[in-house]
Amino acid sequence: MTRSLTLGLTLLAATLVGSLAAAHSNGHESRTPAQCERLPGTQAEGERAQCLRCVTRPRPHHYHPDYPAGERCRPDNGKP
Repeated sequence: MTRSLTLGLTLLAATLVGSLAAAHSNGHESRTPAQCERLPGTQAEGERAQCLRCVTRPRPHHYHPDYPAGERCRPDNGKP
């Protein structure tokens, strides 16, 4: 009884931790030039160019292509 309860609680905890980790990163923000390469456009124009200009600023920034225009480049404060 105790062993199966411990196993059940362990599985529940692992599931919760895994779902929280997956919820944190939505996979849309770009924080490095390499991550900008997956966006449409070129280095000179389009979303890729906007992303590259954003993530190469002197202070760290990250780029959200799914946010409204004008709000896509955000300071990198460790949050998505």
